[in-house]
Amino acid sequence: MVNLLIAGYHGFGNCGDEAILKAMTSNIKEYAPDVDITALSHKPEFTKTEYGIKSVQRFNVFQVLSAIRRSDIILSGGGTLLQNSTSTRSLLYYLSIIKLAKLFRKRVMLYANGIGPVTGKFNQSVVRAVINTVDVITLREKLSEADLRSLDVSNPNVTVTADAAFKLKSVEDERAEEILKNEGFIERGKPRVGVSVRAWHKAKYGDDYISKLARAFDNIADTGKEIIFLPMQFPSDIAISKRVSSMMKNKSYILQNRYTPSEILGVVGRLDAMVSMRLHTLIFAAVKNIPMVGIIYDPKIEYYLKELNMPEGGDVRKEKLDSGKISDITLNIFENMDKYKSALKAKADIMMEKADENDVLLMQQLDIIRKEKERKRK
Repeated sequence: MVNLLIAGYHGFGNCGDEAILKAMTSNIKEYAPDVDITALSHKPEFTKTEYGIKSVQRFNVFQVLSAIRRSDIILSGGGTLLQNSTSTRSLLYYLSIIKLAKLFRKRVMLYANGIGPVTGKFNQSVVRAVINTVDVITLREKLSEADLRSLDVSNPNVTVTADAAFKLKSVEDERAEEILKNEGFIERGKPRVGVSVRAWHKAKYGDDYISKLARAFDNIADTGKEIIFLPMQFPSDIAISKRVSSMMKNKSYILQNRYTPSEILGVVGRLDAMVSMRLHTLIFAAVKNIPMVGIIYDPKIEYYLKELNMPEGGDVRKEKLDSGKISDITLNIFENMDKYKSALKAKADIMMEKADENDVLLMQQLDIIRKEKERKRK
């Protein structure tokens, strides 16, 4: 038996991070049934029940230390963990997990990580020192590789792959339609546009983007499309979704209950187009071959839109959103649906193949561990 520990941002109600954990654990169970999985979580009981794995409280030092000591390999990820835009404390938390793992002579893999930004000379020096000790690194975008090299990280075991959520499996269509029905969605045969918004206090023009999104969604709804809000961070995205919806003159729908990543992915598959600020809603759309328009607030959104060859509707970091631009691009998708779907599928297939590399490299590490255990038994 190989003991594996996952350290990520889990148990906080973020659908994207939970999608990553679901994809990771499902793949590991499929490819390596002899692996015993434990995850650090803010809500260990939820994580145990939801994923059928072991879990310990991420803020309990003794439980975390015990989990590290029992493990043969620690996976840091996925997602953008090594950054201090959230806080330096968050950065040092994840670095300390890696440092402790290496002190206990455990193998460590950065699994489909995003890197950066890391600011401040002290933070940068600590990241450099710790990451150079890691056994294998997979990064979910080329931007992270550039950030890593800008920190003078010399670790040669780096591969650019793709976000683990590209490998998530969805619920059946029947379950997705049941969710929509339970949320009050009235099927009238109209085209469906999913929207995913988030609060972003760093927008250059403050909350102006909220009213602009509402107007854009109204423009789209005026052409006979249904607008369905898909909150990805529970419950904060529900609040911002309600705020945008309240500014619209047309009726819209909001998924107000908590759903699993596989259920949200299933719902995305029942849409015709997507407009989103959230990375993992865009990834879900790519998995289901649903053409999308991205609203940029972070470099990772810009990166994946380019990789998927999908249009952007504006960048809240540097400009006021143009409601007409967003609605025009979205409506253009409907006028050229086959072209958009063909372009997206070709790119999404590439990203799914890249996501497979995360597990190929992990399996290599597990093989090394098994051989080491076998030598010790002899």
